[in-house]
Amino acid sequence: QSLRGRRAADHSFLMTKLGAGISATNGRTVDATLKAASYPGASGAGAFPADQVPLTGGAQQIIAPAGGTPAAVSSIPGLSSALGAAASLSGVFGSAGLSALPGQTATFRSAPLAQTRHIVGPSTVSLDVTTGRSGSATLFVALHDLAPDGGDTLPARLVAPVRVSGPAGAQHRITVTLPWIVHDVPAGHRIAVEVSSTDFGYALPQQADSYRIALAADSVGVGALVTRQVRGGNLVIWLALAGLVLLACAALLYRAFRSRQAAPADPALARTPVVVRDLQKVYGDGYRAVDGVSFTVEHGQVLGLLGPNGAGKTTTLRVLMGLILPTSGEIRVFGEQVVPGAPVLSRLGAFVEGPGFLPHLTGAENLRLFWAASGRPAEEAGLETVLEIAGLGSSLQRKVKTYSHGMQQRLAIAQAMLGLPEVLILDEPTNGLDPPQIAEMRLVLQAYAATGRTVIVSSHLLTEVEQTCTHVVVMHRGRLVAAGSVAEVAGAGSTQLAVDDPAAAARILAEAGVPATVVPATRALEDVFLDLIGERSV
Repeated sequence: QSLRGRRAADHSFLMTKLGAGISATNGRTVDATLKAASYPGASGAGAFPADQVPLTGGAQQIIAPAGGTPAAVSSIPGLSSALGAAASLSGVFGSAGLSALPGQTATFRSAPLAQTRHIVGPSTVSLDVTTGRSGSATLFVALHDLAPDGGDTLPARLVAPVRVSGPAGAQHRITVTLPWIVHDVPAGHRIAVEVSSTDFGYALPQQADSYRIALAADSVGVGALVTRQVRGGNLVIWLALAGLVLLACAALLYRAFRSRQAAPADPALARTPVVVRDLQKVYGDGYRAVDGVSFTVEHGQVLGLLGPNGAGKTTTLRVLMGLILPTSGEIRVFGEQVVPGAPVLSRLGAFVEGPGFLPHLTGAENLRLFWAASGRPAEEAGLETVLEIAGLGSSLQRKVKTYSHGMQQRLAIAQAMLGLPEVLILDEPTNGLDPPQIAEMRLVLQAYAATGRTVIVSSHLLTEVEQTCTHVVVMHRGRLVAAGSVAEVAGAGSTQLAVDDPAAAARILAEAGVPATVVPATRALEDVFLDLIGERSV
């Protein structure tokens, strides 16, 4: 259409700005595509636009080593990435790295920029070059971006090679057109023109020489072609998204911080070991592990926490030990609200969800290291008492990896008793123990509670709970089914007739032809438990 004269010729063109944007899909750095309305000089578009940036720096003498060795590095096809990385090393040959060698480079700098300078297109600089005894000079001129911290960037790793010749010691005034670049120089940075006598990408004279370099005009004209971005990541959008993410993270951290802050202590409960109030725990998938559970544990009690798998027993114990936060409700230990890291947790000893020891150490060494990790004085551990309770004898001097499961279970209980805590929490303590060991453990727990301390035991062995515990809490599907003393719960659900004289009542029934025998009015806890959770076989 343009050739037929039906439409004006389109002189616009595209260019690439390296690493100028951020991908909207993966957040990685991407190149941006810029578009200019017309190429300068095309259809009378005029000369290439440029902005003059003042430079400072007097005349400088530089040397050209024989054969150009050592040489500065700009760009070589196929090696640009490796050489560019090498050239960016600060401190090797000054802040300019390998692109400007001391004694071989003349540098002219601008003042720090008051605002970001967008350089698009070629730049020009006028120089006075005085040759040495050979009468000729091969030079390499480049535009650099100097950061306040000393960083030196050579945009696109490009230089402009220049050769001048004439009588020895003659002065030549030249105007150098630097390579086309698309680069932003941030505010606070400086623009520098560097003139080097060597470059690794070019063959140089074998004879050593020296040159005098000075500015012919105290400024450099940097390309200022007007463009607009047509493709590439949008940095503003990503910055806005990053800000929103930071705000969301800050809100979550604040919420987590607030949730871990314990409520003020309740003086009325300062002497009550454990109070559970309307405890509820709902996990992220909506599973309600504990739903409105409340009970109280007093001094000297051995409390049995009963329930089938999934009843919420272990979740309740994990909240009690500050391992997880409840969704609602609370647990207080001696009046202090339990949250992760609460100081009152030091008054608890616990063994939950299986033992964990260093298998290459002995049982005694594991106990000592565990107590040392608490940071409390060794004399407060009550280690001798605990070792006596464990009843492992000489096995304490054997490595734990040789222990049976039952032995590891007993060692874990001894570990929970270190320091003789006021509240002892045990999850399935008799798991893996043989009948004599279970009987011994029963006496240990009862003796421990007899000192005024409190023991909370989670177990599936109903007969053992009935013989060991003074009180019981029955849970099913996250809810509290029953709570009270073992005698109260075991006697629940039965119908009894109370008489003042059981012997007279038995005699009267016998005279009426109804045989009767006086027996204790009790039921097995197992029967009561199955009735409570509604899972008795018909």
